[in-house]
Amino acid sequence: MNSLFTKIFLTFWLTAVLLGVSMIGVSRLLGGEVIAEAQRDLAARAETAAALWREGGAAVTARWLHSQPEGARVMLVNAVGEPVLRQRMSRRSLEHLHGAMEPGVHPTGPGHVVIVAALQGVEPPLYLLRELNPGQLPLMPVWLRILIAVGVTGLLSYTLAALLTRRLRRLRRAAQALAAGDLTVRVGRPGGDEVEALARDFDQMTDHVRDLLDTQKRLLRDVSHELRSPLARLRIALELAERNRDQSLQRIGKEADELEALITDVLSLARLESGQSALERREVALHELVQQVVTDADFEAQAKERSVDLAANDAVTLAGDPVLLRSAIENVVRNAVRHTATQSTVHVELHADNGTAVIAVRDHGSGVPPEAIGRMFEPFARVGEARERGSGGYGLGLAITGRAVQAHGGSVSAVNHPEGGLLVTIRLPL
Repeated sequence: MNSLFTKIFLTFWLTAVLLGVSMIGVSRLLGGEVIAEAQRDLAARAETAAALWREGGAAVTARWLHSQPEGARVMLVNAVGEPVLRQRMSRRSLEHLHGAMEPGVHPTGPGHVVIVAALQGVEPPLYLLRELNPGQLPLMPVWLRILIAVGVTGLLSYTLAALLTRRLRRLRRAAQALAAGDLTVRVGRPGGDEVEALARDFDQMTDHVRDLLDTQKRLLRDVSHELRSPLARLRIALELAERNRDQSLQRIGKEADELEALITDVLSLARLESGQSALERREVALHELVQQVVTDADFEAQAKERSVDLAANDAVTLAGDPVLLRSAIENVVRNAVRHTATQSTVHVELHADNGTAVIAVRDHGSGVPPEAIGRMFEPFARVGEARERGSGGYGLGLAITGRAVQAHGGSVSAVNHPEGGLLVTIRLPL
């Protein structure tokens, strides 16, 4: 019974069954008392009939039988069930009893019974019969039927309600704790029904909220850190401006450009994470877009004694935002160029695989520590804790890549290549 639907269904079904069984049981109990009373009454009449038969014969006995109340009429039969006197009884009862005259209670049909009592001291043997039909068996009083219905349904309904509300109260307390700022509260349990599944979803939501808040705190901390360096250099450049005006102005312009680029990336990442950056989907020739990125990256890499090549045998087309896609791919390729070894080549591969466009970018650098790979696509994540730009860490670029790819319904992953370097793979649905 792991399903809430099953529990509710079985509860109502069991309620109906128990209600029916209870009604039948009480009816049988009341009917049994009536039959027992009728059996005692018929035994007393059999003694009277036997005395009348012995003293006055059939005529006296017949007058006595006809004088019985309409609702308590009895019938006198012989040992094979044939009427001795002219009396009426249902043919079904006589056929059922024919040849089987035994004192006692004999059911003859649904709600019908025939009671048989022997006349003592009479020869040949005679028997007195009384037929009870549903009209003579007692109906359960209305108040008793209502009481049974209320009792059975109330008990099972209370059990079901207690089961549900107890767990919902636990979930409510957890929601109140979460609203109060307790991000450690958990209510899910293994297995269970839909309520437990809801509790596990609540736990997942709590984890997600905690991660978002942690990311926000880290983002604010890292943005403050990243802004501190160019601002400090700006102040120094301003102090030196009096001595060397032209060189200082160039430096100020460079630092301003870096600040603008950083702020632009932060805003782009914020829009992607909040879902406010609407995709301008159109048909994109992905192979051409990747070729443009590789050409530009290779031109820049040549100045650093590095190169970038592309292996793309397929013409791949998909519906997407060309600006976001270019930014996502370009960030990965530029990071690979920055970290690959001098005199080495960054390999970019594009192919289609079962309805998915796969872009693989491999550098020939030193790779990434395994414990840092899982954080590569987080904002301001770096290989090491150092924040200097010369540390070779990963900043906002890969975080933007991750969010942009996710916005297109794809995924991005990174692994250390067995032969050295880092392999980043982007998968986009076609």
